[in-house]
Amino acid sequence: MSGYAILLLVAAVAFGLSKLLRLPVIPLLMLGGVALRALANELRIEIDPALVRETIELGLAVLVFTAGADLSPRRVKGRARPVLILSCAQFLLLGLAGVLTARWLGYEWMPAFYIGSALSASSTLVVVRHLQQRRQFFEPYGRLVVGVLLMQDVFIILLIVALQAIAGGAVECSLALLKALALGAVALLLHRRLVPWVCRRFSADEETLMLGALATLFTFSGVAYLLDLPFLVGAFLAGFTLSAFPMNGLVRGMLGSLTGFFLALFFISIGFVLTLPTGAMVLHGFVLILVLIGVTVLLVTALAERLGYSTRAALEAGILLSQTSEFSLLLAFVGMGAGHLSTELFSMIALITVGTMTLTPLISRDSITWRLMKLHPKPRLKRADDLKTLKDHAVLLGYGRAGRQTVQFLTEHGLEVVVVDDDASVIRQLRERGNHALKGDGSDARVLQEVNAHHARVVLCSMRRSRDARVALDPLRGGNAKVIVRTFEPHDAQKVRVLGGLPVNTAEAATQNFLKWLESNELPAKEPRMDTNPHE
Repeated sequence: MSGYAILLLVAAVAFGLSKLLRLPVIPLLMLGGVALRALANELRIEIDPALVRETIELGLAVLVFTAGADLSPRRVKGRARPVLILSCAQFLLLGLAGVLTARWLGYEWMPAFYIGSALSASSTLVVVRHLQQRRQFFEPYGRLVVGVLLMQDVFIILLIVALQAIAGGAVECSLALLKALALGAVALLLHRRLVPWVCRRFSADEETLMLGALATLFTFSGVAYLLDLPFLVGAFLAGFTLSAFPMNGLVRGMLGSLTGFFLALFFISIGFVLTLPTGAMVLHGFVLILVLIGVTVLLVTALAERLGYSTRAALEAGILLSQTSEFSLLLAFVGMGAGHLSTELFSMIALITVGTMTLTPLISRDSITWRLMKLHPKPRLKRADDLKTLKDHAVLLGYGRAGRQTVQFLTEHGLEVVVVDDDASVIRQLRERGNHALKGDGSDARVLQEVNAHHARVVLCSMRRSRDARVALDPLRGGNAKVIVRTFEPHDAQKVRVLGGLPVNTAEAATQNFLKWLESNELPAKEPRMDTNPHE
C-alpha cells in the first residue's frame, strides 16, 4: 500500500507541473519514475519490484482495452482496400527499415527485429485523441487512419503471440496464432451481434454499464489465460467487443478517469525501470526517430495518393501516423521478459515511444502540412484540360451531404458544374453520372486553376473546415466569380466578408428552408386568440 501511495504522490506532482509549465504530462510522468528510482536508491527506500511489474501489466491491460474500444471497424466501412494496403505496407516496410537501421547501428538480429517491430505501429491513444480534438474523426483521411491503427494493433497482437510461443517450435507457434484468431472471431461476433442487441433491448444505469464493461474485460482476459495466450490479447479483444456504437462512447465516458489513473501509474512505473541513457543510446534513438518520421510520411503520402486521396489528406495521414505505439512498449516489455532485450534497449524503445508521442501534436499542424505541400514535387492531380476552357460555370468546393441537391439546382439553372472534393469515391461516382469532377484540395490555388475558378460565375465553398474556405478566397480575388462560403460561426462570417466572400450561415439557411417548407405545405394559419374570460 505504501508503494502505491508513493506512486500516486509522484503522479500528483507530475500532473501539477504539467499544468503549471503547460507541458505534455507523459514525459513528466516518466521523468517522475526515473527520479523516484534515484531517490529511492539514495535514501535506501525499498519499493517492491513485483509491485512495479504488476502496475505495468495492469496499466498495459487498461491501455490496450481502451485502444480496442476506440477501433470499431464500422468507422472504416467502404475503405477496406486502402486500409489493408496502407496498413500492410507501412507495417512491413517501416519494420524492415527499422531492422536495417538497427543492424547498421550494430545491433544483433533479434534485438534489431524487436526495434523494427516497435517502430512499425502507430499510437491509437495519441492519434484518436488528436482526431477527436480537431473534429476530423469522420473525415476521409481520419477514417483511413483509424482503419490503419486497427490493422496495426492486430498485427502487433499476433506478433506478440507468436514471439511468446516461438520457443516451443513452429507447431506450438501456429497453434497459439490459431487460438488467438479464434478468440478474435468470437470478439467480432459479439461486436456485431450481441452488443448492438443489448444496447437496443436494455437500458441500464452507469454503475451497471461499468460493471458490464469490466466483466467483459475480465472474461476475455480469463479466457486468454485459459488458452495460454497473453492476457493482454484478451484485454484488447474485450475493448474491441465494446467498440460498437453507442457502447464505445459509454465505455470511454465511464472509464475515462479510471483509465487516466492507471495510465499515470503505468508511465511512472515505466520510468522507474528505465536506465539512464548513454550518449550512444540517445544518438541511436534520435536516428531511429528520424527514420520513423521520414519513412512514414513519405510512404503513407505516396501510397495514399495512389489510392485516391488528395495530397493534403495523404500528408496529414502520414504525419499523424509517424510515432510509435503504446503496443511498442508492450512488445518491448514482452521481449525484456523473454530475455530477448536488455534493460538498456527497453529504455531506448520507451524513450522513442514517449518522444514521438510528444512530437505528434507539435508536427501535425496545418502550418507544417502547408509547408510540406509547397515542397511536394508535383501536384497529384488528374489533368482535365477541358475544365480549363470553361467560363461562366459553377464550381462547388466540397461535395458534402447537400452536394447532390446543389449540383441539381445549378444544372437546372443552365450552369455547367465542376465539383472539387478530396474523397476519391465521391469523384468516381460523380464521373460515372457524367458530372465534371476533380479530386483535390479546394483551398489549393493549383486546383482552383485547374477548374478555371477565376472565370467562373459562382464558386460555392462548402468545405469541412472554415479556414480552408478562407484560404481559397485569396486566389479568387479580382476574378469574375461570386464566392459564396458556408460558415458556422459569426466570427467566420465576418472574416469571409473582409476577404470579399459572401457568407451563408448554415443554421440560418436551414431555418429558412424549414419555413419555406411549412409555407409550401399550406399549414393552417394560427387562429386569433379569443378571450374566454366569462366575467367580461
